[in-house]
Amino acid sequence: MGLVVVSAMCLSRLSGFGLADPDEGRYAEIPREMIKLGDWINPHLAYVDYFEKPPLLYWLVALSFRVFGASEWAARLVPAGAGILGVVLTHALGLRLFGRRAAVLAAAILITSPLYFALSQVLVTDMLLTACMTATLLALHQVHAGTHKRPWSVAAAVCAALGVLAKGPVALLIPGLTVLAFQLFRRDGTSVRALVTPWPIVTFVAVATPWFVAVSLAHPDFPYFYLVHENIGRLWSSEAGHPEPLAYYVPVLLGGFFPWTILVALLAGTKRSRAAARALASDGGLLLVLWSAIVVVAFTAVRAKLSPYVLPAFPAFALLLGGWLDRLLDDPVLPSLVSRFAGCVCIVGAVMVVARIVLAVAPAWSDALLHLNSGSPQAFVSAGTILALAMLATGLPSVQQRRVERSGSLAAVLLVAAGAACGQVAAVGARGVLETSRNVALAIEAIRAPGDTVIAYRQIMQGLFFYTGDRVIQVDGAGVYGELQFGAASAPDAADYFWIGRRRLREQWQSGHRVFIVVENEREDELTRFLDPPAHVLVRDDHRAVLVNFPPVASAAADRRHARTGPVS
Repeated sequence: MGLVVVSAMCLSRLSGFGLADPDEGRYAEIPREMIKLGDWINPHLAYVDYFEKPPLLYWLVALSFRVFGASEWAARLVPAGAGILGVVLTHALGLRLFGRRAAVLAAAILITSPLYFALSQVLVTDMLLTACMTATLLALHQVHAGTHKRPWSVAAAVCAALGVLAKGPVALLIPGLTVLAFQLFRRDGTSVRALVTPWPIVTFVAVATPWFVAVSLAHPDFPYFYLVHENIGRLWSSEAGHPEPLAYYVPVLLGGFFPWTILVALLAGTKRSRAAARALASDGGLLLVLWSAIVVVAFTAVRAKLSPYVLPAFPAFALLLGGWLDRLLDDPVLPSLVSRFAGCVCIVGAVMVVARIVLAVAPAWSDALLHLNSGSPQAFVSAGTILALAMLATGLPSVQQRRVERSGSLAAVLLVAAGAACGQVAAVGARGVLETSRNVALAIEAIRAPGDTVIAYRQIMQGLFFYTGDRVIQVDGAGVYGELQFGAASAPDAADYFWIGRRRLREQWQSGHRVFIVVENEREDELTRFLDPPAHVLVRDDHRAVLVNFPPVASAAADRRHARTGPVS
């Protein structure tokens, strides 16, 4: 029954929302091009080589496209499936560590943690990496605790290798550091020897390295680009992007594990609860603490930070809290803690609802001040409000301690979890305001004819390739094309699809052929000042506009409009 609920949460709302740029558009387009070009070894984006990430996500999404067709639902099926798998693996590890009741609690806590559930709905690499690393954690525990060490050491090698193919060396680095730290605390030489015997080493090399070797042989500059620029550079240099302060992950963990962070704080505040926590200090509990701590500390130490990076720690967090609660469920101290937990959840929910009302009636200048007029803040505020309402609805029945005592602490905790689950599923709709290329692409496709030119002005719009199913000319004043730079530098037809400056754009605009220029709204004035003849606006959304050099005729567009939600493969 629990698996059905988790599956329904993760699979029910994958479609109906445009793929958000840049990430979802990118990770859907690369598999589409894999299928179209018939090249499953060399990933392409915008039809040029793209080697910033290993190929496992691309392969799985491409297989999903082959089975279900190229669509938003099929693209997001992979992270959703990885999210479900991660919950199943967490439950399986919980059974081995703490027992059935703790395993159920851990699974419920994990799937109702906002960061975990949200990333199961978004086409990025982090959920797939987390599933691989959770499987590695399970295998490492079995290597230590089980009697059959060789099969589990090979399983750990396979899972770590798949993690490397999902996102890179971090999938080997985190387990390796965890094993070394565990060895320092427990002196478990037997398990370490089992992991460094030829069988797991050969298995890891056989699974993880063939793709890297094949690409390196075809592209001698790939090893430097991938290892130095994309891994070492992103970790230690702020020039690679996403430089954040040292405390960046504090609010990420507090909000991403809400409402369970409140429960952790309350449990830590009583002596009896702390005594129950010390009962978790077994080898399994130590393994979880080391794993989660190494994930958080490692990504805190590096310069480039993004909130999804710490996701692999969340299964360990959920298991630790599930085991902690399990040891307190029969303790008379727990009902009062649970009622206080429900009260805190209600207070936070009420504050969030009031804040949303204040923002709704605030002066217009506050939107610009708080950046609420852009897609991500809007989505965050809307999703938080929906979640707050759900938490209020399910937290109120458990505010009184007598009600908790009558219904049971476990039931009260699961009721709050149910509220978090319902709120998060409902909150998925808030991503409808995120930046996507779907609207402008479908407007172009409705009237585009052979010979028409589509141009992206000074911005890579990854989803534009996916929704048009075709190549798009990139225009950049300095000839720097961001993540496409590596592939564009070696593409044989780069001069045809990567234009520097505005000269060729002006020539094409005045050529007599129909031209569609997709431009961000804030750059539209800059562009239209030098377009002659004057541009017509074909379509506009909150983020982008499509400018054309011909009068768009509504009737002609209607005659040629076709119902399509995905690209032509």
